[in-house]
Amino acid sequence: MRKNTICRIFRAAGGLFICAIGLYLTILADVGLAPWDALCMGISYHLPVRYGTASVMVSLCVLVMDLLLREPVGVGTVLDALGVGKAVDLLQWLDVIPHPQGLVQSIVWLIAGMLVISVGQWIYMAAAMGCGPRDSLLVGLGKRVRRVPIGCVTMAVFAAVVLVSWALRGPIGIGTVLCVALQGPCMQAVFRAVRFEPRNITHESLLSTVGHLADR
Repeated sequence: MRKNTICRIFRAAGGLFICAIGLYLTILADVGLAPWDALCMGISYHLPVRYGTASVMVSLCVLVMDLLLREPVGVGTVLDALGVGKAVDLLQWLDVIPHPQGLVQSIVWLIAGMLVISVGQWIYMAAAMGCGPRDSLLVGLGKRVRRVPIGCVTMAVFAAVVLVSWALRGPIGIGTVLCVALQGPCMQAVFRAVRFEPRNITHESLLSTVGHLADR
């Protein structure tokens, strides 16, 4: 059991690092970021912190809301909150991916980033170690307004985040619109290609994982 749990933790971490690569591609595209990423970048403009640290700050705030909504927290949730943003900082420091030249190439980079994020989501979600804080927030809110379609809940949250990002002068642009419109279809295309259904996954809580690691 311990060996299996450790393997799943590494799988979740690997999938989240792939998500970070996808996020880095969307930042390189420089045509506007997805709502949450634009918020983190906007915060970094006003505080002496890099994108990754701002992302950790936002994720921890969202994680508190998840706990208030009594959503389950797993190892994957914690890894997402603390690791993805800093992994993006590392990739920015390494600067090994060529920057796009022109609008067409920028949009290609953006779409490629969304596809890479979707692959990372499949890998880390399949490990069943818990969803990221922002995904958990949408699920928690959706449970409390069951008469409202989850898509409407998502759009309402995105609208609020975009408004705050705009107030902070975050990078809102055509890329933001494309991310909102295409991230879902990109994720669905990847999940369909690998025959993965995330709603069939039962995620393991943080306490259960600790118990498995302590089990001899």
